[in-house]
Amino acid sequence: MAGPRAPGSKAVPEPQCAEPLAGLAFVFSGELSSFSRDEAVDLAKRFGGRVTGQPSSRTSYVVLGDDAGPSKLAAIKKHNLRTLSEDEFLQLIATRNPGGGELDEKTRKKKEKEQDAIREGAREMEKREKAAMKEAKAGSVGSAKAVDTSTQLWTVRYAPQTLKEICGNKGQVEKLLLWLQDWPKSLKSGFSKPGKNGMNIFRAVMITGPPGIGKTTSAHLCAKLAGFTPIELNASDARSKKLVELVIDSHKPNQKTNAAGVEISDKSCLIMDEVDGMSAGDRGGVGALNQLIKKTKIPIICIANDRQAQKLKPLIATTYSLPFKKPDAAAVRSRILTVAYKEKMKIPANVVDQLVAGAQSDIRQVLNMLSTWKLSSSTMDFDESKELVKMNEKYAIMTPFNVTYKILGPYTFSPTSRETLGDKMELYFHDFSFVPLFIQAPENYLKTQPVKVRNLAGPEKDLKELELMDKAATSISDGDLVDGLIHGSVPRVVDLRSLICKVCRSEQHWSLMPLHAVLSTVRPASFIYGNCQQWLGQNSKQNKLSRQLNDVQVRMRLKVSGDKSEVRQSYIPALFPVIVKPLMDVGASAVDEVIDRMDDYYLSKEDWDTIVELGVDQNKDELVLKKIPAATKTALTRKYNSREHPIPFHKAQDLGKAPKKIAASEVPDLEEAFDVDEDVPEEVVEDDQGEDEDVSKDKLIKMPKANKGKPAAAKAKGKKG
Repeated sequence: MAGPRAPGSKAVPEPQCAEPLAGLAFVFSGELSSFSRDEAVDLAKRFGGRVTGQPSSRTSYVVLGDDAGPSKLAAIKKHNLRTLSEDEFLQLIATRNPGGGELDEKTRKKKEKEQDAIREGAREMEKREKAAMKEAKAGSVGSAKAVDTSTQLWTVRYAPQTLKEICGNKGQVEKLLLWLQDWPKSLKSGFSKPGKNGMNIFRAVMITGPPGIGKTTSAHLCAKLAGFTPIELNASDARSKKLVELVIDSHKPNQKTNAAGVEISDKSCLIMDEVDGMSAGDRGGVGALNQLIKKTKIPIICIANDRQAQKLKPLIATTYSLPFKKPDAAAVRSRILTVAYKEKMKIPANVVDQLVAGAQSDIRQVLNMLSTWKLSSSTMDFDESKELVKMNEKYAIMTPFNVTYKILGPYTFSPTSRETLGDKMELYFHDFSFVPLFIQAPENYLKTQPVKVRNLAGPEKDLKELELMDKAATSISDGDLVDGLIHGSVPRVVDLRSLICKVCRSEQHWSLMPLHAVLSTVRPASFIYGNCQQWLGQNSKQNKLSRQLNDVQVRMRLKVSGDKSEVRQSYIPALFPVIVKPLMDVGASAVDEVIDRMDDYYLSKEDWDTIVELGVDQNKDELVLKKIPAATKTALTRKYNSREHPIPFHKAQDLGKAPKKIAASEVPDLEEAFDVDEDVPEEVVEDDQGEDEDVSKDKLIKMPKANKGKPAAAKAKGKKG
């Protein structure tokens, strides 16, 4: 895995057409002799092929090099896949000609269907634009629809107008639309009926997900389709507590507009965009929004990037979580190709794939890149798309797990690696506090299989491996000394270097961080890079499964008496044949029986997922989930959410013991600390003490204030008289 043995020794052949690999799916395993992994993947994509990470029944070819992965070799045998060497892969590029009839019938029909969908989508866009232009010429300047579309940004101009045009998250969008359509019934019932998806007991929905995937667009579109008028407040508005309270006050009979002058009625829908972006200028906004949600008479849709943000904690209990994921690359490609066709731009599908991958499925960014490119050219090739993506590359923070896997993996330091020293140092700065700790963990840098000893054997291999580990450990030690200079700490070892650190202990030399990046991360990895097996990642998964198993055991305690270990070893294997296997053997018709048995043991749908994930051997989750049809999984989720289930325990507020609320004037400057209740009745102090008992000196008893010098006891006696 050290990279190609003879880089650049083989030339890229001249293909017979623009996309000789169209319709083919490739998987690469091992190291080729002339091309690095990245270069080989680029070749496949450049000539119209599709590259996936793991072999499957849909894989056309697996390109094998030296030291191919054993799991991929097993998958090749299982699916009976065709394999290619590096020379055969290059020969395929040179000789294949899909335009000459080499595409199979199924692939050809699929491409024709995609082209028809692109043309139909472009025609729909043209119809809408012509209608808008016609209305504008007719003089309807004041109309919202009468806008010259040619002057609009592409992100506005090609925003989805129907549910069919939304890329990805179809199920979540349908849930949102159904919730809005059921809103009048939910309001009438006092939000006591969960409904089909369990959403109708909530007055607000929280949509979360990465930027640019259609969260705000979906909210506006669903509101309009459900007959509501969307009213949006975002980070550019003054979303202070006072403004949000004005929205609350707008429900008064004499005031029907909010602070922006927008009329609010029963058919209004409030969209709070970028909720997690509320800053100091929005002081009190989250708390006021939470109070608004609790008594709102109109639906509220909150939109954020990260639901786990600290400032959003008050909204977790009062909003229904509706997470959005990045749309499928195929769906984004179809939409972008439709826009390109409508704009008369000639852009191949593989070029669009490159743009989508570089923008991380951010549709807005892809449209902005294309609109800028259209100003100078109507065509784009593969190399131009790579350059454009590089110029507009999104910076994404990698986790320490990903950084460790990348820098200790076989490709970062291979002879044909494209990463410069600066690129490798940049990995350190993704999280400079934790990345060095991950690198120096013995389970990481001491458990790799170094590339530099690949061709050795016996004692010579062991000696070379010890030498590499010694160099890595020495570099890590030097990095610790530099870290002492950065943070002003004193090393324990007394030598010349520690003396230097001692002299500088009162100073913090942050300018040494690049040196620390090299000594603690880059240089150690350059010695022992190879096949990295992260213990920390597996340990994290083990902790997660342990927490989930604990939840299962807590729920089952009303039926079983075993501890967590006994539940794992005895009860879960016994439950598997009655709550999982029927779905594999019978299908959707067994869903009701499975749910009944889950209710017998107070198991939730999340507990069912945990039991599947804890399977081993023939019950391993990967094997089990493949044997359960997607329709059966959907039926299980839908029926479980639509039914009522026994609850093993209740919270205190469910039993009538709601926590005491604090008056608004006493609330500390932490929005999420308490629920603000402005109408708190005064505390009544009853005097049940006897006349002969003096309790005035008892500090634990609060005495009423005396009235004009009159003793409290005399006042109390007068009342009794």
